[in-house]
Amino acid sequence: MVAVLSAAIIAGISGTYGYFSDIVTVTNHIATGDVNISLKEYETKQGKETSYSNPKVVLPGDVISKIPRITNYAEPCWVRARISYENDREELEALSDDNLLGIYGQWMRHGEYYYYTQILNRGETVTLFQGIEIPSGWTEEHSDQNLKIRIQADAIQAANFQPDFSAMSPWGNQEIELCVHEENGAAVSKKSKVKLSVEFNGSAHKLVAVPDDFFANIGTAMPGDVFKDSVAISNTTKNPAEIFFHTGLVCQREDRMDLLRKLQLTISMDGKILYSGDLQAESLKSEVSLGKFQPGDGGTMEFAVSVPKELKNAYALRDTAVKWYFTVYEDEVQPSAVPENEWGQSSDPAKDRTAASSVSAVKTADDSPILLLLAAAVMSAVIGAVVLVAKYTIKNVPWTFFK
Repeated sequence: MVAVLSAAIIAGISGTYGYFSDIVTVTNHIATGDVNISLKEYETKQGKETSYSNPKVVLPGDVISKIPRITNYAEPCWVRARISYENDREELEALSDDNLLGIYGQWMRHGEYYYYTQILNRGETVTLFQGIEIPSGWTEEHSDQNLKIRIQADAIQAANFQPDFSAMSPWGNQEIELCVHEENGAAVSKKSKVKLSVEFNGSAHKLVAVPDDFFANIGTAMPGDVFKDSVAISNTTKNPAEIFFHTGLVCQREDRMDLLRKLQLTISMDGKILYSGDLQAESLKSEVSLGKFQPGDGGTMEFAVSVPKELKNAYALRDTAVKWYFTVYEDEVQPSAVPENEWGQSSDPAKDRTAASSVSAVKTADDSPILLLLAAAVMSAVIGAVVLVAKYTIKNVPWTFFK
């Protein structure tokens, strides 16, 4: 009886301060794009195009079918080509641009480069020229020469970069690096615009995040890119609730962690900046409140991910991930009073079963007043002592006492 009484007092106090809580996790993925082109040569034989074969024996006035072609395997880019000529007889003139045939109007000569003045999209090709004409004025003294034509093709991303074709150097002083990969860049499919939301759902009475990746609208990331998106936060339950946010890391290789530290992230809630720094977001590992939301209320969490302009080829074709956690705390709703029978059960057995099977989670910490609990424990001990003393006295009273 003492134990039951003490438990009832403590439970009655603690229940008043209980909370419902729930947590939902989204894992965000982001991948860098790539600039990747190929340069291959072809020739026409009997009306059909085939791979170009070296060497060739030529005579003055010959027209050689030689078709250099650039193909883009990755992100949209600008391309240019430099053509140089070699001759093992220095005292004789070599071939020159004057001997090239079929350079179309989209190519523009600036300095030592031919610039293609249109963006080359993924999977597209462009032909530099169609052939070479050997000068008809060459004589016997030009025989036995070893002639070479070298072609170098460069590419630079179209995203966040615009050449100035009116300048002497349309690409400026951009550094051209070698690709770091060995295979053609794999195609990355971009998803359609998806609405991002975190809802404390009234029907399910739980926190729901849609979709499970809040970077779903981000395509391949290129240097200079800035991606912006927003998350609709809402409370559709009948009770006030506070929603919190924090981040966590996905276990992954160091090169992917390095990319997290290079990318920049800004997060704000209804216009108030919550964080600004790298995507790893060490300082967001502790919860920050997104606000207290009344029934039917909501807000907007906005974020931006930016890629540094100076990011080099070493970061091409990398992917990384980061976890975002959303947690809700809601004041626990006390059930309405139900008449009880003499055994302490409600008059509605169905409600008893429902209550037993739908106990909500509560906060691990107990917010009950310590002094009140101690007082309850002392009272329980005193009552127990009184009962025991009374029981012992009654057992030992002589029968003559009742005569």
